[in-house]
Amino acid sequence: MTAAAVQSDSIWLSAANYNVAPLNTKLDARVPELKHALQAGIPAFPDTSRHNFYDVALPNGWAYIHVRDDNRTVYLVAYSRL
Repeated sequence: MTAAAVQSDSIWLSAANYNVAPLNTKLDARVPELKHALQAGIPAFPDTSRHNFYDVALPNGWAYIHVRDDNRTVYLVAYSRL
């Protein structure tokens, strides 16, 4: 069995005044890269099976994030290097 990623249309995601928090301490080093990208605004690919979850391309890899508007926080769930 093989799996293929299907990317939906991207959206523009900008979260300049949001906190960025890793869900795992191993991701701490990736927070500045994500925070900088979110301040500038980046294209994001919505996860079609989860509300407010996105894949985002960063300069050094891909991040999977969850945006919580109610507490103005972006959670870094996973990160993969290019």
